[in-house]
Amino acid sequence: MGAVAATLGLGGPRCGGGFLGCGATQLPGKLGPAPGATVIQRFLNASEKVAAPPAATPAAPLPPSGAPAIVLGGSEDTRLLLRGLLRLHRHRVLLETPTREAVDRLPPSAETKILVLDTGGEKGEAWATDLASLLRARSDLRALVILPSADPGLETRARQAGARAILVRPFAIRDFIEAVDSVGAAPSPS
Repeated sequence: MGAVAATLGLGGPRCGGGFLGCGATQLPGKLGPAPGATVIQRFLNASEKVAAPPAATPAAPLPPSGAPAIVLGGSEDTRLLLRGLLRLHRHRVLLETPTREAVDRLPPSAETKILVLDTGGEKGEAWATDLASLLRARSDLRALVILPSADPGLETRARQAGARAILVRPFAIRDFIEAVDSVGAAPSPS
């Protein structure tokens, strides 16, 4: 950095070029600006702007790579968290809803969709009956069920209803994403 400053004829080490095309230098005999502060002493001329390293340009957002997802059930906060995790890991979230009725209105398509069902707020096992009837009616859905606690009876009921994967709370984010990806990659039953 000092060699660049000496080549450009600046009085001290160069602090960097800003988006305005400005150069800042450390004053001789001074400790420099306070941490996080930039002192602009002069503007860069055209040749200095060309010699300065290019500023990092923001990368274009990557397109979704995973199967589209639907988040069903659970509390509003839980759906928000699950939706954020899915998007962070490049899944397109088509729908987030507390009840099945909105899923019924979603038009079926040839594209496989991952249904993430959070049973945490459900009382009883009505979720299992709803899941089974939903999966029978929609061949484009594959289900991942999130259970509130480890219970072999609930796990069996979820599998009987058609769940391709089951997660029991608490679970790691890594486990959630692996389960979502495995459900999205699994072949359709024949």
